[in-house]
Amino acid sequence: MKNAKRGVERIKKVILQDRTGAPDDVINVLKSDIFDVLDGFFEVNPHSVVAEIQVDNVGTYEIKFSARAFRVRGVRKTS
Repeated sequence: MKNAKRGVERIKKVILQDRTGAPDDVINVLKSDIFDVLDGFFEVNPHSVVAEIQVDNVGTYEIKFSARAFRVRGVRKTS
């Protein structure tokens, strides 16, 4: 019975993950957009930007981004 419950939970998770609608193209666009934003504030290595989307068992999305920067850029004041 315990194994059956685990199997059902795994199937639910797979189905929910399939519903993320986050194919590689979407991930690549997100990475590009995040890079553009970060690049205004940091000197970012474009190859270090990582984007990950996961869905939990109730359908909530967890979106994670990470990147490596070499330094902070000077912030320009607007008047």
